[in-house]
Amino acid sequence: MTEFRPIPKLYYDQAFALSYYSEILWQKSFVEGNGGNLSIRLDEDLFMITPSMHSKSGLNETDFVIVDSKGNKIYGNKKASSELFTHLAIYNNNPEIGGIVHSHPPYACSYAFSESVPSTPMSAEAVIWMGQLTLAQYNTPGSSELLEQVETLSKGKNVLLLQNHGLLTWGKSIEEAYWRTEVVEAHCKISHIMETRGSQPRHFTYKQMTQLSELRVKFLKNE
Repeated sequence: MTEFRPIPKLYYDQAFALSYYSEILWQKSFVEGNGGNLSIRLDEDLFMITPSMHSKSGLNETDFVIVDSKGNKIYGNKKASSELFTHLAIYNNNPEIGGIVHSHPPYACSYAFSESVPSTPMSAEAVIWMGQLTLAQYNTPGSSELLEQVETLSKGKNVLLLQNHGLLTWGKSIEEAYWRTEVVEAHCKISHIMETRGSQPRHFTYKQMTQLSELRVKFLKNE
């Protein structure tokens, strides 16, 4: 029997952050049942992730799992999320990343489950936080195929929409990753409303997009 090693108090702040954003996802109905998963980079070779088969509501420091970059459990008495290696693929491919959120927000999923995706950002917030919305073709959740796909597509991006699955966002912190979740969901909701009304999207001009892209680089570099 494997000895249970509780999470050290040194990492309680990170555990609180995971609990906080997990609860927000649940309150906003961005996750359902035991769906979704979140993680935080603790240092170069250590990561904290939500447990498998648990609601994202009511989690605390005793529920989270700490693993190394190979996926070996270091602390915790629960089983790590089945999407653990997908998270590690993103971390390993993006060393500056500090937090990842995988969720199932309804408007984003309504596009992930259909044939069309509103890939082009239509607001300053979407340009800065979302960028181009990339759709990753369907692979079974937790599979090696999904892991390889995410590892390839994640480089240079912060958002992936997974076909018939959900949304992956990441950033320098778990807070930034969560912000991207909200921005993508708002973008998809507004796109849905416009389509329902029969309105055509008004896209930025080349000059406007260039200016916003420069602002994005400057903002994210100095945050």
